[in-house]
Amino acid sequence: MHNQTSGTRDDDEGGEALSERLRLPVDGETALATVLDEDLVLIAGVGGSLPHSTTVLINGDPAAGVEAVILGWRRPSQDLPSGFIALIPYVKTSKGRLGSVVMRGHSGAMRYALPRRSASFEACLQAVVGDAGSGFAALADELMEALLGLPESARRMRAFSILARAVAKPDGIVEMIGDFEDGEIYLQGWSAGIAHGASRIVALGDKPYRAEFTTAVFSRDDLEGRAHGFAGVLTSADVQDASTLQRFYIRAQDGWRAIDVYDRRLLLGPREAPTHVRAILPRVRGASEVVHALQRAGHRYDGRETVSSLPLPVRIGIDMATSITGGGLFISGWLLDPENHVRSITVKGGGHAERVDADWTRRPRPDVTNAFSAEPLFVGWLLPDNHMHGFLAASAKQAPDAPLHIEIELKDRLPAYVPLNPSRSPARHALSRLIGSLDPQLTATGVLEQQFAPVIQSINREGPVQGERRDHGNFTPDSGFALVVGVDEGADPGVLLALLALDPETRKVPIVIAAPAAVADRVTGEIGRLAGFYGLDLRFVIAEGADDICDAFEVGVAATNADTLAFLSSAVMPRDKGWLTRLERAHRVRAGKAIVSPTIVFEDESIRWAGTWIDGEGSERALVDRYVGYPLAALAGAQAMEVTAATVECCILPRAAFVAAGGFTRGYLGTAAKSLDFGLKLKLAGTPSVWIPDVQMVAADEGSGLGPAHWPPFARRVDRLAFDRRWSLAVANMRN
Repeated sequence: MHNQTSGTRDDDEGGEALSERLRLPVDGETALATVLDEDLVLIAGVGGSLPHSTTVLINGDPAAGVEAVILGWRRPSQDLPSGFIALIPYVKTSKGRLGSVVMRGHSGAMRYALPRRSASFEACLQAVVGDAGSGFAALADELMEALLGLPESARRMRAFSILARAVAKPDGIVEMIGDFEDGEIYLQGWSAGIAHGASRIVALGDKPYRAEFTTAVFSRDDLEGRAHGFAGVLTSADVQDASTLQRFYIRAQDGWRAIDVYDRRLLLGPREAPTHVRAILPRVRGASEVVHALQRAGHRYDGRETVSSLPLPVRIGIDMATSITGGGLFISGWLLDPENHVRSITVKGGGHAERVDADWTRRPRPDVTNAFSAEPLFVGWLLPDNHMHGFLAASAKQAPDAPLHIEIELKDRLPAYVPLNPSRSPARHALSRLIGSLDPQLTATGVLEQQFAPVIQSINREGPVQGERRDHGNFTPDSGFALVVGVDEGADPGVLLALLALDPETRKVPIVIAAPAAVADRVTGEIGRLAGFYGLDLRFVIAEGADDICDAFEVGVAATNADTLAFLSSAVMPRDKGWLTRLERAHRVRAGKAIVSPTIVFEDESIRWAGTWIDGEGSERALVDRYVGYPLAALAGAQAMEVTAATVECCILPRAAFVAAGGFTRGYLGTAAKSLDFGLKLKLAGTPSVWIPDVQMVAADEGSGLGPAHWPPFARRVDRLAFDRRWSLAVANMRN
C-alpha cells in the first residue's frame, strides 16, 4: 500500500510534522490512521466497546471485509467509554484510497472516517498516550504482543522497537558475545529479570529481528544478590553479524526488559566461543533442556579434530577434498563405524551445511581394514571380508571461502569433528585426479554419474579471460577474417603452425592462437620463432581459466574484431593445401550466415566426423555422428549438405552468430558435448550447419591425453547426461 491507499503520505516526515498538534479524535466518528507497511494499517479512536477480534469493512465495502485485532483502554466518558487501536490487514477496494472503516462492536456497527493524511506511528502513539494516560503501558504491552503474533516485516519490527523503547525497563547488560559458525549467537552478561528457559526476544542489530533465546542463570558475587548472571544461545532465521548486536528486549514476569550490549563487550569468534561456554557450564542452573542446549553450544567445532579421541570404534580419514571452481565440492576418504554409532556426516562452515553421507558412493578399502584390525576398539568388529569403508561424496552447492569442517553426529553422544581443507580446482582437473584413483569397474557402474553429474551440471563458473598477448608480424585485430587456433593442455601447436605457414592461402590470413596458461611457457618460444621465420601475422594470447579448446576459442574470438571466424583445434591438421579457401567459398555461397565444417578423419583414414544428424522417430530420436569408423571411401560422391550440427574443431562461422549464442555452454567436461550444444544453439537461432565432404582434415585422437585411461568414457557419460537434460525435448521436436 502506497500513498494512495490512505490518501495521505505514509512516510514518517508527514506524521512528524503533525506530531505537536495531533490529538486523538474523541467524536466517535473519526479516527487516526498510520500505515505500518503495505499490508497493515493501524487505526486509533474512541467509541463503544469492541471485541478483541472483529470484522472490519474497508471503505464500507462488504466485499472488502477483513479480520482485525482490537486493543482497547477504558475512558471516563459515559458516551464513549472505550478507546481502541485496531490492526487492520489492508485490501484494495474499487473506491480507491482508504477513506473509512466500519467495525462491528458489542452494541452495533461503528463507522469511522479517516483523514486524508496519515500520521507517523510515533505521532499516533503520542495521541493515544494523551488519551489513555496510565493505561498506555498495558496497552503498549498488548500491542507489542500483537505485532509479534503477526508475520514479520521490517516496518512492523521497527514499530515494535519504538514501543519497546518507550515501555521496556533497563535491566542489565551483555558483556560477552560469541559468534558461532552456524548462525547462532552466544550471549553472557547479567540481569535482574531474566529467568532460565526459552524466551522469545527481539534483537536490535543493523535492524530489529525476532529470535529465540535459550538461557541459563548463575550466581555472581559482584552483584551482591541484586541480579544474577546469564548465559544463553540466541537463534534466529534472520540472525545477523554478532558484532552488530546493540540491545535485545525480553519479556519478564512484570513486562518487557531491555538488555543493552556493553560498549566494551568481549567479542568471541567461532573458534573461541565454545571454550568460554564450556568454562561457564559448571556454574549454570536451569532446566535440563536449557543446560543441554548450552552443552551443545560448548561442544561446537573449535578447530580441533575430536574423532580420534572418541572412546567408540568410530574413525574417519579424508584422502582428498576439492572445491570446484564455480560450485560444488568433492570429498574422498574412509569411515570406520562397525557398531553403527554414526547418524549423519555433514560438511559445515561459513553458514554452509550439507549432509553428504545420504547418497555417497561406497568403495572397498582393504588397507583401512588391515590398519585397524589390531586396534583394541575394533578387535572383533571388523570382518575380514568386508572392506567397504571408503566413500566418495559430492555436493552441488558452492562451498564458501570460509574454513570448513566435517561434523559427525553420533547416537546418544555429542558430535565429533574433523577439519576439512579443500583445495580449489577446475572440475575437469579435480575429477580427472579423482577418477584416476578409482577402480575402473566402479566408474563403469554408473553410480558416479548419478552422484557427480548433478555437480558438473550445476557449475556456474566464470568464462575464460584474456591474459598476456604477443603480436607478431603485421597482425591487426580489425581484419574482416581471422583464423582462431584453440590449444588445450595436451597439444603442441608448433606442427599445425608450420603446416599453416606452408600453405600459401593460410599463410596470408591473420591468425590468433589461444592457449591455456599451463601451456604458454612451453609453446611461446616456438610460436614466436615460427611466426618470425615464416613471416606470419599472428597474435598469441593466453587464455586464463581455460579448460579446453572451446574455452580457448572464446578467448581467441575476444582477441580479434573479425566479422568472419575460422575455428581450428591444434589437434586437427589439414590433409591438403587450399582447405580454408574451399570452406570459405561454401560459407559465402550461403551469404555468410552458416557454420561450415569439413570431414575429419583419423590417421588411418577412417572417418571421425562427417556430420551430426538426427536419427530415429518420436521420443526415440537422438543425435548421431554418421559414418564414424567407416573408411573414407564411404563418402565417395557425397555433396555439401546441411546437417543438424557442425563441429567447432574445424569450421567457419559468422562472429555475430557466435556472440548471439552466448559462446559455449559451461557444465560439460569434454569438447564434444560443448561443440554439439553450440551447434544446436545456432540451429535454434536460425544459423544452419553445413558439412563439406570433400574438404578433409586429420585428427590423431579425441582427447588431450590427460587423465587416466577410463577418464574419457566417464567424461562422455557425464556429458551425455548433462546434454540430454538440456536438449532431449528439443531434439525430439527437431527436423533434420
